[in-house]
Amino acid sequence: MDTATRTIEVDKFFDLEAILDGTQDFRWRPWTDEHSRVWQSGVLKGHLIHLRQVEGTLEYSASEGADVAKLLRSYFRLDEDTEAMRPDITVDATLGRLANRYPYLRILRQPDPWQATVSYICSASNRIERISASVENIACALGDCRELNGEVRLTFPPPEKVLEAGETKLAHCTRGFKSLPERILDAAQKECDGTLNLDRLRDSHVPYAEAAAHLKGVKGIGPKIADCIALFALDKGKAFPVDIWVERALAYYYPGQEPAEVRKRLGEHAGYASQLLFRDSLTRRAILTRPAKT
Repeated sequence: MDTATRTIEVDKFFDLEAILDGTQDFRWRPWTDEHSRVWQSGVLKGHLIHLRQVEGTLEYSASEGADVAKLLRSYFRLDEDTEAMRPDITVDATLGRLANRYPYLRILRQPDPWQATVSYICSASNRIERISASVENIACALGDCRELNGEVRLTFPPPEKVLEAGETKLAHCTRGFKSLPERILDAAQKECDGTLNLDRLRDSHVPYAEAAAHLKGVKGIGPKIADCIALFALDKGKAFPVDIWVERALAYYYPGQEPAEVRKRLGEHAGYASQLLFRDSLTRRAILTRPAKT
């Protein structure tokens, strides 16, 4: 299918490459068209989508004719006023500096909480490349085909289909990680029988603490993974994922303070602050490990 390219206006701080760097949604990858133009290829809510940024616009085409513009606006939170949130986020000088340093940072609103749940289950003690491979393997084994401008990719399968596939097939998709099939199947079973019910947890009336508690009832989902799912797929801004990178940033900027102390001050936008800390920790590591000039 060859679909026309459309555009969405974005603000001066929007940076597609930085936003889709593989640490929130693991299904984006570069794709080069017949004119040697590089796009970002991803699958969102059953649509194969190609994106690229051209100055103040986001160009896109999609495999389906639904309202993809609306989907993308929600996904990138293009209609949110980040400046209005700023006083709540920058509660101290450190976060104020980090907000100025990374003005492009966004919390993606992932449209498929089930895919996000499986992705973050796969993220336990794993590198981004291996997480992406596991998620893509599951889609390739069990998803439905989508074609766009000569590229073919597959949608992520619903929990019912994952449950049907069973442990052996999932083990092939998540090679080398023996506990993952059991954990993914437990999540699929709980989603199918309504014990988990991700759509309900996503409702704005369900508080963060309740959503996190339900998520932690799934095998392999501890506080960090629960917070990642809550923040990136359930719209719970209070979630404060603490991985090794955020731990290092907290130790660097807030020595002697427990994550819970920092989190308490941040309130509704704790998740945004955690991503500022995460981004800064990765950036400082890149600077420290950069080869010296000769």
